[in-house]
Amino acid sequence: METGDQVKSVVDLKGKPIIQIGFVVHDAVKMAKRYSEILGIGPWSFIEGKARDFILHDKTLKNMDCGLRIAIAYLGKMQLELIQPLYGPSTHMSFLKEQGEGVHHVSFGVIEDHDLIVSALTAKGIGIEMQGLVGEVSTFTYLATQQKLGTIFEVVNPISRRPPRPWGTYDNPEGGAINIKGKEIKQLGIIVRDAEETARNYWELFGVGPWMLLDVKPPHLTEVTLHGITIHNEVNLHTKAAIAQWGDLQIELLQPVKGPSTYMEFLKTRGQGIHHLSFDRIEDHDEMISGFHKMGIETESSGLLGGANTCTCLASQKDLGTIFEAVKIDSSKRNTITAYGTYPPAR
Repeated sequence: METGDQVKSVVDLKGKPIIQIGFVVHDAVKMAKRYSEILGIGPWSFIEGKARDFILHDKTLKNMDCGLRIAIAYLGKMQLELIQPLYGPSTHMSFLKEQGEGVHHVSFGVIEDHDLIVSALTAKGIGIEMQGLVGEVSTFTYLATQQKLGTIFEVVNPISRRPPRPWGTYDNPEGGAINIKGKEIKQLGIIVRDAEETARNYWELFGVGPWMLLDVKPPHLTEVTLHGITIHNEVNLHTKAAIAQWGDLQIELLQPVKGPSTYMEFLKTRGQGIHHLSFDRIEDHDEMISGFHKMGIETESSGLLGGANTCTCLASQKDLGTIFEAVKIDSSKRNTITAYGTYPPAR
């Protein structure tokens, strides 16, 4: 019988970096301008996309098309894609109607073995969320990995011809109100119903791991706030987490178990999905949080983990399409949180 670390993954994607985070938004132009005003991100390029005769939720739609307005810019090395569904059926339109704005997918971008990856995963029961040809340039495939992995993953066929030129660009000449120079997105925080099971799915499907398993609860979780209100010490709070490194990006799977939290709210209202993007540890944590507050963006939640790490989630969903997180670490203190296990299990 094979143990966890002996199981060969369906596809090996651990060495392929996530290069793009895709958001679904009501207004791509408005959201891009807000990113420029707050974080100074730009320039933004705007493209009109159209897909015809595509697969949606494993069904082929003939003689139908959908239109998208797309805005693209970079936060450090990570590409941000804002997608505004304009007309017709699409995964983006469904997402917007069912959940509102938010992170829709993460993408590996162009992959040479696109067809092999898609066929291997579909053979294991992973459906096609959407697949189509955009602008007669390349085939994109959104894999229906929401239930197994907590979010949609995208792979794209190599481009066969020159992509369409942007119809416009935008850059804020005044820069952003908050200094993010040198900062990168270091972590994806994903809400899941079962952190251990989802970690196992990542290992078995993509070869991503090993995973460190954590219990986050008092006494290792203190000074917790939610929407500006301090949560009483006697309230039973508990979140399970699984953490793994994927190249330069950390994946954090969060399973809310008990008590009020931004994670529990997300699970109850939206189900599984990407909850936050994190800059992780930054030296100017307090200045960044103050800058967000000056822009009218309040703190969603905060807490002291293991007596050493202050984690602050900003209520930036309406302005930036998702929650952003920043972490402050007191290096003079030892973090008291330790793993209760790993996946694959340690021998």
